[in-house]
Amino acid sequence: MIAFISGLVVAVAMIFITLLLNKYFTTKLIAAATLAAIAFIYVGFALKDNTILAMMLEISVAMLFFFLAIVGYTRSAPLLGYGIILHGTWDIFHHHGLMISTSIPFYWPVFCLTVDWVYGFYLLYIFKKLPARI
Repeated sequence: MIAFISGLVVAVAMIFITLLLNKYFTTKLIAAATLAAIAFIYVGFALKDNTILAMMLEISVAMLFFFLAIVGYTRSAPLLGYGIILHGTWDIFHHHGLMISTSIPFYWPVFCLTVDWVYGFYLLYIFKKLPARI
C-alpha cells in the first residue's frame, strides 16, 4: 500500500513539475526525456547481481522504449503517453518475478506501475486535449 501511495505522490509531483517546466520546455519534450530516462532504470537493476540473459533482455527493452521516445517526440506525441503506460505494464512482468527475474526491490513494480500509469494517462489527456503547443 505504501508503494502505491508513494507512486501517486510521485506522479502528482511529476505532473506539477511538468506544468512548471512547461514555461521553458514543451510537454512533449519533457515526456520524451522522461520516457527515455525511465527506459534504462531496469538496466541499472539488471547490472547488479543478474544473469547476462537478464541484462540483455533489459537492455533490449530499454532500447525499444528509447526508440519509442524518439518516434513519439518526432512524429506523434500521444505515443509518449502510451510508451509511459507501456513501461508501467512492463513493471507488472517484474512483480515477484512473474515473467522476468531481474532482481529488483520488492516494492518497485507497484510503485513504478502507479507512477507510469498516472503520468502516462495524464499525458494522453494533455496530448489529445491540447494538440497545438505541446
